[in-house]
Amino acid sequence: MDPRLEALLTRQRAGGFADVRGATADVSIPISDRLLNEVIAQALPASAPVRDLHLTSRPGNRIGVRFRIGAASFLPPVNLTLAIERQPELPASPILVLRLELGGLLAMAGSALRFLDALPPGITVEQDRIHVNLSTLLAERGLAELLDYAEHVQVTTTDGAVVVAIRAAVRASGVPRPQDG
Repeated sequence: MDPRLEALLTRQRAGGFADVRGATADVSIPISDRLLNEVIAQALPASAPVRDLHLTSRPGNRIGVRFRIGAASFLPPVNLTLAIERQPELPASPILVLRLELGGLLAMAGSALRFLDALPPGITVEQDRIHVNLSTLLAERGLAELLDYAEHVQVTTTDGAVVVAIRAAVRASGVPRPQDG
């Protein structure tokens, strides 16, 4: 990025985007499986308990997940499906909830799913639900205040892409809306 543009955006961000107060945006961003898998491959540390993690977006708000556990190449890959169960409700609950769909495999897959204990901050597991806290994920990357501008976030899937729809605004006062407790 041009350093002058980067400096301008940094100043605007630090000032709450006051020079564009009143701005609104409705954006729908389809993120291809190829891009998602590239980002995951780069972000997954070598010490992760899983390897060869691959996502496949499917229609109907479902994502196929395939991975291998540990370094043992003789173990077959694990396949499961995540279903989007609940959307974030901003500002009160910036949490996307996914449900593991394992059917009868849940009992057998228990030991295979121990890797879920090693998820990054902002992603937690409770039984067959995965909670993705957008606020924590953004904070971990130094971007927490960006969620202050979001009025609505919705995550859906199509064949081959995760679609993130965002409605955002810079309030007329130039100050982001306060987050609820």
